[in-house]
Amino acid sequence: MLDKLKDELAKDIFSISKSEAISKGICVDCKQPAVQNCYSQAGLKEYRITGLCEKCFDKIFEED
Repeated sequence: MLDKLKDELAKDIFSISKSEAISKGICVDCKQPAVQNCYSQAGLKEYRITGLCEKCFDKIFEED
């Protein structure tokens, strides 16, 4: 149920679901190959959870 909610939310925000992005190996945000933009084990883990590559995740949550 939680995975379905994450997929629907990602589709509403990014026009692609998390599961669809992961199956294609791309980031939900930048639509680029995700593994190339993940530079740590934590980033790869985050990609599997959210569908965001580490580069986009960091951009979204960077401190001012």
